[in-house]
Amino acid sequence: MIGYGRQQIDDQDIAAVAAVLKSDFLTAGPQVEAFEAVIKQVTGAAHAVAISNGTSALKLLYQVAGIGPGKRVGVPAITFVATATQASLLGAEVVLLDVDPVTACLTPEILDACRERLDYVVPVHFAGRLCDLAGLAEVCRRKGIILLDDGAHSFGSTWGEQKSGDCRHSLGTIHSFHPVKNITTGEGGAVTTNDAAWAAKLRSARHHGIQRDGWCGDLKDAEPGAPWYHEFHVPSTNERISDINCALGISQAAKLDLFKAERAAQIIRYRAELPSWIQAPAPAPGQEPFWHLCSAQADFARIGLSRVEVVKRARAAGIALMVHYLPLHHQPVLATTPRASSLAGADAAYPKILSLPCYPGLTADEQTSVIAFFRSLGS
Repeated sequence: MIGYGRQQIDDQDIAAVAAVLKSDFLTAGPQVEAFEAVIKQVTGAAHAVAISNGTSALKLLYQVAGIGPGKRVGVPAITFVATATQASLLGAEVVLLDVDPVTACLTPEILDACRERLDYVVPVHFAGRLCDLAGLAEVCRRKGIILLDDGAHSFGSTWGEQKSGDCRHSLGTIHSFHPVKNITTGEGGAVTTNDAAWAAKLRSARHHGIQRDGWCGDLKDAEPGAPWYHEFHVPSTNERISDINCALGISQAAKLDLFKAERAAQIIRYRAELPSWIQAPAPAPGQEPFWHLCSAQADFARIGLSRVEVVKRARAAGIALMVHYLPLHHQPVLATTPRASSLAGADAAYPKILSLPCYPGLTADEQTSVIAFFRSLGS
């Protein structure tokens, strides 16, 4: 079965993981800091904190940013549910924002038109396309909104001098390293920021809230200089990532440019060879996305078939297509969530969305089969 995405693991990746398994540290060891250094190099951010997964990265960034009861967080209506639910779980109120019907990204114009009170906004770089963060940041400055961004799809994407996760316009970016993402650690995520205080809080929050200074416990002076002494000031959780995961991430990152080029070439071929009723995504001028998804737009009415029928026929032909994502206002968990508008852009985008196979290791013959399948349905 040709899937819409998959990991690409080679002998170097396996050797990197095996070396950690033979070492003294399986977690809380040197590979974590080494992977964080790689993330900083790729993004250009001053600080990177590796975390157990992308959802946990969202939660910890939201906590450190002050999201909680009484705060309102604007989230685009097309994204994975965690962008919204992690704010809800912290007691904040989510407000759903519309997206551009072609790119599925939040735009400065949409944010500027929002008349709902927002304390935070979290644009999502959908499928690897970068949002116009400079434009969004300008709107946020005028409206007094804190800007964070969700880069789960866009590690390695660039737009001129802007790199996904560089935090030149936002206060913090989350990343995901799930197997179908741009590089994988198995499960894993990270937060990048240019704020040293935020980075320190994130490192504490991922490790049960441990405090190694600023002590106030009644035993802090009992044994001066005790190397084991530490404190916990607030309830927290374990969101650490292991050295095993990080070793895989370091090895994967060494192939980042190759992975990006392979996906870009596949998108270019789709755009040239797919029939006219289905269009592969295109980048904005000057943008070089790391295409996490080939989120195509299809006019199913033109071929007289429903999307369900197309997906069923593709599966019978050995091709597993996918849809990313159901708009959040149609998910039961968020059905009563406030909306900044009618969300017409999201509702216009959803019926056309179809994710095509796009990943390193997809062979030319496999892509030929995918293209031939779509051509067989109509011109």
